[in-house]
Amino acid sequence: MEDDAAARSRHIRAWKVPAMQGEAPGLMSELVEKASARGFQILVLRADMVFGMDHLRAAYCHAKESMDRGSSSSDSISMETLLYASGERQLSAAIKKMSVDESTRAIVVASLAQDGFDAQGDWIPLADDDAEATRDRLLRFGISDQETRTVASGRAVELVLEKVAAVDILKK
Repeated sequence: MEDDAAARSRHIRAWKVPAMQGEAPGLMSELVEKASARGFQILVLRADMVFGMDHLRAAYCHAKESMDRGSSSSDSISMETLLYASGERQLSAAIKKMSVDESTRAIVVASLAQDGFDAQGDWIPLADDDAEATRDRLLRFGISDQETRTVASGRAVELVLEKVAAVDILKK
């Protein structure tokens, strides 16, 4: 990730949180309510659709730039970040792709504010790059089979970052 974007997003912290099947929607509601009561902006996403901190940082930076330009699809930095993180053009498609549901077995909790949410219990800090970016996960994210064959082993996350950047073009 380029240095400028890393500097603008260094305050973001994120954790992978295990969830029992059927538990994720309730956990998400509880965390969002707790953060909101404290005045924090958090983002709760399906862990299988998040490919590391670089993915979240890139999405946040694009979202922030979009809001600063007045071309955002949402008035909330968390929703705009969700849109970019999804690599989708429409917010409804982004929500469908990235939101937790009854089948979700792990979530990512991202604190987007300077002073924000702190880890709880068995939360695991999210690594910069997702070493478990399997072909299957990339396909479910919307990366084509052909695209997955074009990158060297260990560099698949770059395809996700390209989809994040492409949202600016798709939105026009």
